[in-house]
Amino acid sequence: MTLQLGWRVCATILAVALSVGLSACGDDDGGGGGNQICRGLCDLADCSCVEVVGEKTIIASAANPADTPGSPSVDVDPTSKLFTQFGTTEINLNNATYTRYHIDGQSRPDAVLILVPGFEGGASDFEILAEQLLPRVLRESDLIVEVWAYDRRGDQLEDRSGLILAEQMTDEQLALDWLFGAELGLNRDPRLPRRAVIYNSHDDIPFLANWTPLVFSRDIDAIVEAARSSTDNVFLGGHSAGTGFTARYAATDFDLDGDGNAEPGYEKLRGLVLLEGGGGSTAGTAPSEEILDRVEARFDGGLFGAVRDGAPRCVDGVTPCTVATEDTACAAFANTKCTEPTLAYAEVPGLLNTRILASVEPSAIQGRTDPDSGLIILLADQNGVQGNNAISRVPDLAGLAALGRGTVMGGVGAFVDDDGVIAGMAAFVAMSVGFRAPRMPDALMMWTDITEDVPPQAFTDNGPAPMSLPLPSNSRWGVERESVRFDKLLELFIGETNFLDWYFPSSGLSVTAGLPALDSSALSADPPLGRGRRDIENLTQAANIDVPVICFGGSNGLATVPAAFLPFANSIGVCTAPSCDGTTARVVDATQPNPAFPTFGGPEGGFEVHISEGYAHVDVVVAEDAEGNEVIGPLAAFLARNTEH
Repeated sequence: MTLQLGWRVCATILAVALSVGLSACGDDDGGGGGNQICRGLCDLADCSCVEVVGEKTIIASAANPADTPGSPSVDVDPTSKLFTQFGTTEINLNNATYTRYHIDGQSRPDAVLILVPGFEGGASDFEILAEQLLPRVLRESDLIVEVWAYDRRGDQLEDRSGLILAEQMTDEQLALDWLFGAELGLNRDPRLPRRAVIYNSHDDIPFLANWTPLVFSRDIDAIVEAARSSTDNVFLGGHSAGTGFTARYAATDFDLDGDGNAEPGYEKLRGLVLLEGGGGSTAGTAPSEEILDRVEARFDGGLFGAVRDGAPRCVDGVTPCTVATEDTACAAFANTKCTEPTLAYAEVPGLLNTRILASVEPSAIQGRTDPDSGLIILLADQNGVQGNNAISRVPDLAGLAALGRGTVMGGVGAFVDDDGVIAGMAAFVAMSVGFRAPRMPDALMMWTDITEDVPPQAFTDNGPAPMSLPLPSNSRWGVERESVRFDKLLELFIGETNFLDWYFPSSGLSVTAGLPALDSSALSADPPLGRGRRDIENLTQAANIDVPVICFGGSNGLATVPAAFLPFANSIGVCTAPSCDGTTARVVDATQPNPAFPTFGGPEGGFEVHISEGYAHVDVVVAEDAEGNEVIGPLAAFLARNTEH
């Protein structure tokens, strides 16, 4: 399926094409003619009007983690929620999913940038960035670039078919019925064959405990290889926690059998892009034998059982234990460590859970026709019964009551805006979407979009930039900007590709807790240096990473100063790409002009850092390409400089 994502119809390009007798962009005869036509048109017209489209694609991954539907010897229970969602026991979740954003009609990219979303984020996080980046690279550098936005494998568990139907019909009531109709006592709409399946955080999908960092690196590798079938110029990047996925991929040796030459992830890439996240480092205390034992116990079955049962388990995943009594309780096993329970996927009590994440979709659909006048549908009483609304009746949504009564923009804005209470507690959701509108007592909270007259109080001055380390607890600095358009933002929450990750697999990602973020040699190296457990993790290549790196932060975000990227810069090797000089260090001077703003190697040393003043955490991927945006322009130049012909 092709998702139409462009904001403007390419009337100028089409008119020019007709006037000069050219066929439409993408009328490619196999020799690259379509690309040449579009490039020629960009000399005659404003390339910002080209249309960017997206196609969601699912491909096979080589990762087959234990207990996962699709892995060997795994049977799906026909009475399970999985069967209800998929309608079959023949389920295979060992796939890699991405949305390919590209200029409409272009089939052969010069370069592909694969981007990984952060905590609770989905592929649509990068839609606005793609819409602005791709035409700019074409206009400035005569290059056809694509963005492939990755969705973690849990995207397949998001039961969104009813929401997609509601979005196609612009029917927010249908979406509400799909998600919450049972609690609201609604007669199920005949267009819905059933209502949404929502998985609990323990025994519904305990196999998320086996979705380790290496599983995701192998999923990403499937996408990298797919991109390499189209071009040799493949870049990898991520936002927030996605920078960790990016760095781990680059540092992984994919020779998991250990019987051949190393197969480093970075060797498949032209460069790395870190957006509002430090990526990780090789620094840290060497793991003790006890930590290594616990990592193995988790991986070999202990964590799966503990998640499934909500109770501590020995390495077999069945035998009860406690950490205090593990030597006795788990004495039957060579590894006697007891694994404590955790949730299958991430939740923030009272703030974020699967149903809160899903609830934005009916609201976003409503926002297409009623963005800022009527009451948000989550607060609209159903069946004529006072108080019979989703926030009142659905326990998982109770935390949203604190936002008060508002419109779609008022409610969503109060949740995500960097000046709001929620974003203040959970900075990973923060973005700059304008400001709450003035209102009379008892009136609905409305919102002022950045396309309107935003009041002066939105532009808080957080003072001068810090100059020393460690940073204060609140390291924000500079004058805040309002950079994200609400009309564009709402569209990201709906459609085949969405903005959020309902089931962020925190359990499986915790398997390697206690190891340095980018160095698993104590676990994965052959004895006597390690334990030869390359099946758990194989991070051995960080010091050899020799490709260019570009980093982006926001002074109102989480990576507020360039020093946030020092640990990663100090963990990797000298850049040897053609764009680098091969001698300049990644870090030229860690103390000048000051410790918070060290001197990096720049393009010559293959390490650049750009901080957008006043940008919140999510702004770096959804902000308009306007004054103050230090992401789109530098990123376009980085891709052009490192794309080889």
